[in-house]
Amino acid sequence: MRRSLLLTLGLALAGLGAACSSDSPPAATTSTTVAPTTTTTAATTTTPGQATTTPGVESTALRGDGLGVTAFGDAPDPAVAAVSATLGAPSDDTGWESSESAYGTCPGPEIRAVTWGGLVLLFTTGETVHGRGEHLFSWLVTGAPPALGTVKGLGFGATAADAEELYPGQVERVPAEEPFPGFLRMDIDGGTITAFLDEADAITNLEAGVACAE
Repeated sequence: MRRSLLLTLGLALAGLGAACSSDSPPAATTSTTVAPTTTTTAATTTTPGQATTTPGVESTALRGDGLGVTAFGDAPDPAVAAVSATLGAPSDDTGWESSESAYGTCPGPEIRAVTWGGLVLLFTTGETVHGRGEHLFSWLVTGAPPALGTVKGLGFGATAADAEELYPGQVERVPAEEPFPGFLRMDIDGGTITAFLDEADAITNLEAGVACAE
């Protein structure tokens, strides 16, 4: 499930050569050293059920208290800049809109959703347990890319069994109850991450922070 960084090193060395003639004094010996050649393979990280991540994405790990590069309560501009530094420019930014949105009824009078593929950061202008005024209050992962995971490598497409193996004693399974799917409640990395499951117990989406109401 998790793979180590691979480094390959190649080293070429050339030796000494000399030539001499029977009719003349021995020629001077010349030696040449060839500089070592080094080849490095870029670091990659694999999360269960996911494609391999690109270098640097691991710093944006999914956490119970935010992401690896930003935390719940942070102001919008620094948070967006921090995530953009590893994932690139957002694929969408709604700007400030009514808190009754496609994400449900969220805290505060207005929210802003900033998206990088399957990752969404939600900001509010209201008050939550994480802060007051404009601040980050939730993240959602609805697919990949980007290929994100927790510090231990749990992400979209992993299974409930993966979660229990990576976080023994920290995972609560909540069975499906119509019309709601089953999910995992994981108390890890400074907060709670909720992972929703399909019928095969694979993770279809994850979220942390203050949830918006249906």
